[in-house]
Amino acid sequence: METSVTEEDKEETNVEEDKEEEKEKDKGEEEEKEKGDDEEEEKEKGEGEEEGEEKEEGDEEDKEKVDEEDEEKKDKGDEWDSDCEGNTAIAASLALYTSGRYSPRLHPNNKLEPGTVVVDEAEDTQRLAWARRKVLGAGKAVESGMTAEEKVMQREAQRSMAGDEAQFSVEARLDPQHFLWSDKYRPRKPRYFNRVHTGFEWNKYNQTHYDMDNPPPKIVQGYKFNIFYPDLIDKSKTPQYELIPCSDNRDFALLKFTAGPPYEAIAFKIVNREWEYSYKRGFRCQFHNNIFQLWFHFKRYRYRR
Repeated sequence: METSVTEEDKEETNVEEDKEEEKEKDKGEEEEKEKGDDEEEEKEKGEGEEEGEEKEEGDEEDKEKVDEEDEEKKDKGDEWDSDCEGNTAIAASLALYTSGRYSPRLHPNNKLEPGTVVVDEAEDTQRLAWARRKVLGAGKAVESGMTAEEKVMQREAQRSMAGDEAQFSVEARLDPQHFLWSDKYRPRKPRYFNRVHTGFEWNKYNQTHYDMDNPPPKIVQGYKFNIFYPDLIDKSKTPQYELIPCSDNRDFALLKFTAGPPYEAIAFKIVNREWEYSYKRGFRCQFHNNIFQLWFHFKRYRYRR
């Protein structure tokens, strides 16, 4: 009985060993299969990347070839078009040259329209030479269009100019004016030299709110108008002035000057305040030496609470 038991045990142990060997073989095969699958996937990925790169390179080469062909075609087309245009332009120029249209034709005087002004060539060249000398000759400054009499008037107007005064030349637009004078007395605007007087007004309010280190804003305190009328036809008539309030803003007004032919009326936009008509306050209204002077200052009001 003992010998039989031992044989069975041996058989069982052998069977178990065989099973374990089979399991190990199966595990080894599975690991080999997994390794093979991984290698195949890596190979497929590498091949796919290489194929993609090759395709991209091929596409770029194809695009470059197509672009080069298009450029060649365009160059050829442009060359052909430019050659055609050049030939047509040359042909048209030759046709105009042979027909004589490049030089003006000489017309006799009897075929000119009545009233046509004929300029002599020598006279025209002299006029051009004089104009060039006036502008560029010898580095001299171009003189203004004022006459000697007007220059004297301007110096007279500038003589008593103070430091708190500035030149004032803001003209206002007037309606179109029509005149029936001769061409000898061509209508024109008069020349002028005007000044505006500004300063601080030290009333009670400004004295309480400002000082010399922090002064109040400057205000317009008066004007001085000097209008030049050297070429008046009727010098017995004195030029007149008229104050017209602005319809859009009552704080301003138009000061209009009229004198007569050949001078047009002229107007300036000024501050609309009450004037001081006292001679001691600087008021002046006179026409002397062909200069119409109108100087005035505004009234000063005391501050009341």
